[in-house]
Amino acid sequence: MNFSRIWMGLILLLAATPALVGAQTTPAASPAAVTSPAPESGDGDDKPFKPSWDNEVGFSHTSQQAGQNTNNLTYTGTYHFDEGGSFLSGEASVSTQKVGGVASKTGTLTASGGVGIGIFTPSLSLGIQGGESALKQADGNLTLAFQLWEPFAVSLGVGASVGSHQENLVNYFPVLQLLNQSIMGQFDTASLNTSLELAYILNDWWTLSLTTSTEYDATYKVQGVKNPNISKDVNQTDRTATLTLGMDFTLTKNWILEVSPQVGQEYAPAGTFYSALAGGTVTFATPTTTNFAAGTVSISYNFQ
Repeated sequence: MNFSRIWMGLILLLAATPALVGAQTTPAASPAAVTSPAPESGDGDDKPFKPSWDNEVGFSHTSQQAGQNTNNLTYTGTYHFDEGGSFLSGEASVSTQKVGGVASKTGTLTASGGVGIGIFTPSLSLGIQGGESALKQADGNLTLAFQLWEPFAVSLGVGASVGSHQENLVNYFPVLQLLNQSIMGQFDTASLNTSLELAYILNDWWTLSLTTSTEYDATYKVQGVKNPNISKDVNQTDRTATLTLGMDFTLTKNWILEVSPQVGQEYAPAGTFYSALAGGTVTFATPTTTNFAAGTVSISYNFQ
């Protein structure tokens, strides 16, 4: 794959965006045409749209230099109400990832819904996650998608989560290491994230997207599981900024391959806190900025 041509095409696309937006004079199609297309009702364009289900099974692998590696197997079922992009969706996934520095199995259930209003498609998703290391998490995400013209869409997103997990408290209480004691504690965490995505359909088999996002991860309390008297208010927040290039390739009518390289920076405060990028507790003597690279490869199969 010639990555220099990919980057050059992306740069030309972004450079041309202002002129193309200014030249837009006719109403654009729904954002669902790019971000969540409704299935076609038949082979001919003159056939009316019929509400229908479609299904997707996918597997993805994400690797980060900071230490977190994730494997994810997902099933998604989506009901399309109209050509404008209104939908309801349910997703179930199982994954392996580092939680509290330990490779853990987790499961996630997510419900989503969106309404197509001309060029505008707002959508909301709510999810719950649980698994090994006593992981418990709830999250919500709001996405505002706009299709400025038929092959080009912009999406703004904001999301938040709250959760907890368990790991050894030795990093927070070094005296435990001196006493050769191992005490499991509960870590209470929360996060807030924002994102901006630009998506462009180059042709029938290739879609490009560029996403910039910022995430704030807070560790606000640790407490002994069997001894609640061992506790500490942490109140530490680190910030992560990322830039992701998404490349979706439609291999056949049903198979889609996605490759998403990513670069980013983590701005960490001085002290001890839980890092989602590392999948465990980290300690810095002074405020630290760390550059990192990551990437995701996924393959999915769509069927009705």
